[in-house]
Amino acid sequence: MKKKIAVLTLAMAAMLCVLLAGCGGSSGGDGSDYSDSPYIGNWTAVSVSVGDAEEPFTDKCDMTINSDGTGSLTDAEEVSEFTWQPTDDGFKTKGDVKMTFKGDGEKISGKVLGAKLNFEKQQ
Repeated sequence: MKKKIAVLTLAMAAMLCVLLAGCGGSSGGDGSDYSDSPYIGNWTAVSVSVGDAEEPFTDKCDMTINSDGTGSLTDAEEVSEFTWQPTDDGFKTKGDVKMTFKGDGEKISGKVLGAKLNFEKQQ
């Protein structure tokens, strides 16, 4: 099971970057102001969950969410920019490929390839 989670973790990191890279432009462009959103700030991937199993996420994966509706994802190889908007229980990236994150403002998670990538807010 650990080997399966390790392989899925690597696949998720790659897929997350591809998905967010496909989300389009580097600016919100619509004059959005989400400065009161609890999701504004810097986030680090800390674990990956598959079913009931959860393992630490050891690859570099940091996400920055800006108040103007823009954001970026940084992994070991590249920086991908995206736009985002809040939802009732989190936020979603916008563009050709959509990805939804759910959370409480201190922890968020997004599903990729049937697994959940969990982020914690950095202070």
